Amino acid sequence: MALHKELEYTVLCLGQVTHTQDGLLPKPSIRAEPGPVIPRGQPVTIVCRSPAAADKFRLIKNDENLPYMDQKPVSQPASQETQAGFHFPAVSDDTAGSYFCFSYKQSAWSEPSEFLELKVTGEVVSTLPSDPADPASRNYMVGNCVRIGLAGTVLLILVAILAEAWHSQLSSSQGLQGWRQEDTHQKD
Repeated sequence: MALHKELEYTVLCLGQVTHTQDGLLPKPSIRAEPGPVIPRGQPVTIVCRSPAAADKFRLIKNDENLPYMDQKPVSQPASQETQAGFHFPAVSDDTAGSYFCFSYKQSAWSEPSEFLELKVTGEVVSTLPSDPADPASRNYMVGNCVRIGLAGTVLLILVAILAEAWHSQLSSSQGLQGWRQEDTHQKD
């Protein structure tokens, strides 16, 4: 049984190489990240992936006369595979629909991928970036509260130091006046 699977895998790989050598690129795959159903206002990336090296990918929305989008691929480490991501920062009803993609290499286009049906739900979600590495998406509220609390503590300490200094100066000036009065009474 294991020999049968190895033979099947070898034939499958040879079939892809043969297609590529004939000038036909293998059909790319298509998927949506984080998924094909996205709440309105949230970002989505449509990823096209080819098992063979490609010079570019083209994403097309089905049944519309919208311009297509081309994207240069990113190679996968230690692999012939390439992929490209088409990012939509905030989906809307206009974004919903069927998409497919092609890969291109040396003046030859692949077959189209399967269709990806992108659905947008009615939930309205903030369009703030959700990438934790993006500084614009970080929540600074906790850090700001800590800073405000620390600043308040430092302010209270400074007020306490000033009050103590004022009290000390007041006591020492009253003490000097009392000492001076004692000195004048003793001289009399």
